[in-house]
Amino acid sequence: MYAIDRTPDAAVSESGTHAPFMAWLTILGCVVLLAGCSRRPSAVQHINEPSVGGDQVGDVSLAVDPVKHDLLMSWVAGDERGFRIWFARSADEGIRWSTPVAVTPEGEPLRMQPESSPKLVCDDRGRVAIGYSTSFEVKGQPWLASDFKFVRSLDGGATWGGPSFVNDDTARGPGRHSHFGVSQTVSGALVAAWLDSRVGADSVGRDPTDAHDASIHLARSEDFGVSWGPNVSQWSRVCPSCRASVAVDPTGAFYVTFRKHYPGQIRDVVVGRPDGPTVRLYEDRWTQDSGPDASPPLEMSRDGTLRMAWFTGAAGRTGVYFRQSTPEMLDSTTTPIMVLRSEQLPTVHLSLVEAGMSGTLLACDADSTGERQVTLARVVPSGRRVAERFIVPDSKDASYARLAVAPGGRKAYVAWTRRDGARTSIRMAKWDVGR
Repeated sequence: MYAIDRTPDAAVSESGTHAPFMAWLTILGCVVLLAGCSRRPSAVQHINEPSVGGDQVGDVSLAVDPVKHDLLMSWVAGDERGFRIWFARSADEGIRWSTPVAVTPEGEPLRMQPESSPKLVCDDRGRVAIGYSTSFEVKGQPWLASDFKFVRSLDGGATWGGPSFVNDDTARGPGRHSHFGVSQTVSGALVAAWLDSRVGADSVGRDPTDAHDASIHLARSEDFGVSWGPNVSQWSRVCPSCRASVAVDPTGAFYVTFRKHYPGQIRDVVVGRPDGPTVRLYEDRWTQDSGPDASPPLEMSRDGTLRMAWFTGAAGRTGVYFRQSTPEMLDSTTTPIMVLRSEQLPTVHLSLVEAGMSGTLLACDADSTGERQVTLARVVPSGRRVAERFIVPDSKDASYARLAVAPGGRKAYVAWTRRDGARTSIRMAKWDVGR
């Protein structure tokens, strides 16, 4: 039964022949509206990946061109002779791809490092940029040294310029600058946060338990990665093997998530705003002797809410959790919603995108039995419950699934690395998002 508002005009018209006709039009409109809003489950189908070369292929990053809606992809490929970052784009949702282009110089010291894999960004002016870290050993240092660099293209990825440095301490000798996040402001500026071997601004001195910890440093580029401003030190006692994530709100204010090393070898996730304290997302109290490779993704939605997900291996709580909150309401006591929960889970690696009226989309590289398969989940726009969760068929032996969403939030793409013995390859799927 459909309710029809009885306005004064409708009451007058009931005395004439137009009343039944107008009533049926109203009912028909309600039926069409309800049909358009009916629930529809998600569907996935495998798509082609670009032609890639090398015994080791992985470290995927995805983006969708905001104007052309092309699918953009970067990845790392190589073998014992060396690695390079490659780029390609597809104008037909992964049916055909452009000829892959190598975007980093031959011989540059790269290696596959999923927690510090390259990050692809694009804008509505046809510009594409990729942030990445080098990786090399330094005698006497317990960790790999690295520099944080950017390359960019002004013609949609057809040609690329040489790399620029993000870290501004290259003249002081090898340091650690990796595990980075990057986001773009409404004005087009890029902001980056990364793990750094320099001491953070909030450090109160070293103690034996944080000797190998990192700090978070920040920088900003006003020219889409050609040059970068001064590096600003922020927080210390950061787990050294988990990526930082960055999200920017419409005013240009930005937030950073990372995994913090608390006393007692506790490794919990926090979010912070520059020059301010951090807020623990929840007191999981996950204890690990060394930093776990489990980065917490972060997105800022168009309604001004932060969307955050993380994995914890804390006893009795092992699983993937999600929180949605305005920055003003962030606290450590609000119970997050459970996305994936099982004491059998290995360390789960996550990807997250905000998808408008479709809610928030997540990708995990494990299922609830602990098998390495791609699990996709969708959280409703309110952030209060998981609407659906399912396994991508034929995604066995997957790791580090990555997501990108098309404008409108009805279509998304997922790519992951698949291991086959000593070789790795890329697999991809298109996600028609349910509502």
